[in-house]
Amino acid sequence: MNIEKFQAKKDRLFGNHVLLITPMRPDGSIDEESTRSLVDFVVRKGVHGILTLGSTGEVFALTDEERQRFAELVIEHTAGRVPVGVGVAHSSADASAALAKHAEAAGGDYIFTTGPYYHPHAAEGIFRHVKHVGDATELPLMVYDGGAGIEFSLPLLRRMADNIPTLFSSKLFLPYPAKIAQYGDATGGRVQAWAGHDQLNFLMLQYGAEGMTSAASCVLPAEQSLIFESIRDGKLEEARQAFHEKVGPLNSIAFANVLQYPQAYKRALKWMGVIEHDACKVVMEPLDDVRTRELRAVLERIGVLPA
Repeated sequence: MNIEKFQAKKDRLFGNHVLLITPMRPDGSIDEESTRSLVDFVVRKGVHGILTLGSTGEVFALTDEERQRFAELVIEHTAGRVPVGVGVAHSSADASAALAKHAEAAGGDYIFTTGPYYHPHAAEGIFRHVKHVGDATELPLMVYDGGAGIEFSLPLLRRMADNIPTLFSSKLFLPYPAKIAQYGDATGGRVQAWAGHDQLNFLMLQYGAEGMTSAASCVLPAEQSLIFESIRDGKLEEARQAFHEKVGPLNSIAFANVLQYPQAYKRALKWMGVIEHDACKVVMEPLDDVRTRELRAVLERIGVLPA
């Protein structure tokens, strides 16, 4: 591994990384022009990075070809303005490794993966899967603690840190923010703790998360970056104000149901004029009238849309 190249990429990874939705046309194909518009919007509004092809991006419903094209599109259009991570979650370790190699060849800055999720795996199977993905490239690797319902125990994270030299971070998606504070000791300081739950990121940052991923940053990128920077700089009251006045109210409607939050953020972005359509893949449930009404109301209340 080229240590200097790896360290240079790793040094750029901090702060608020937006979990990008995947803009689509009504026929379910990728909307490339809306994708470019969205990338420009979040970068202009101050995100510190972009993470593609997570749950927010409907990665589970995309073909491998769509995943590869979307990664290429975002990396190309971002053009180095901020780092771009690529999600490679798959139940097949070989498929996940192939997607990781493609992301590296396309110019991605880091890789993001869950454990294998089709059937329950013990720690040994999860370790083997993640190591296979990590060994496939020289890119920094972020793992997903709690993603797809798979929790990574602290001893498992320690074993990964001991055996996967590219592992730099674990992001937490569990209703236990205090676990953030345990990552450092458990891994000898080698694995950064990142917040990864929109409703709990505010708390996780206070427990010491060194970065965060956020779906709400598609809609409120500046506010989310302000929250990260304010907590980092010891300005907790500024972070509280942004959270309680903007981010918290939005997430109370948009993120209340994990089956519908990508749909809610897409609809908001369409209303905002950032993307053209709010279409999702077939498996995604449509928003009902109540959720749509309250989403519009909260966006007006927090000043994203005119009242």
